[in-house]
Amino acid sequence: MDYKIIKNFISSEEQNDLVKWIMNNKNNPQLFKDAGMKGNRITTRYSQGFSFPDVAFRIQKRIISKLKFKDFKLPKYHHGIVASYASENDTVFKHLDPQWHPPYETLHCNLMLQKPLKGGKPIIEKETIDLDERDLWCYYVSKVEHGSSKVIGKKPRLMYVFGFCINYESFK
Repeated sequence: MDYKIIKNFISSEEQNDLVKWIMNNKNNPQLFKDAGMKGNRITTRYSQGFSFPDVAFRIQKRIISKLKFKDFKLPKYHHGIVASYASENDTVFKHLDPQWHPPYETLHCNLMLQKPLKGGKPIIEKETIDLDERDLWCYYVSKVEHGSSKVIGKKPRLMYVFGFCINYESFK
């Protein structure tokens, strides 16, 4: 499995709540920090001691239930969840993420909340993935090279990342 897409994973109301949380908090430098990928993206990945909205935890539980995760650990970022704000000209170079709890592999289930006017599409291995808002895409970020195309236009790409460390052999 290179990736799995689940269309319309969340409701419009859940989408609006998550977008609102990002927009209300994106200018807080204690919460949103440079993603460290040489782009125009800020993220909560490096922050601790704050609260995501309740809807984020409900979605995390829904992912666990839908994908039938049994034996897993959360990555070492806050609650295994990351909020991301990618502005114009942001791009993510191809990379692999760490295995947070070896021998478990790191799986990300990313939720597209807001698409940019153009670009900002995920690239997994060499395939560019076309998604709609509210789609969830899951893939092993510690096993497959991934990145994204450049965000074009003033409308930022907003997403949430739900991370899980899972035994690869038991969940292909």
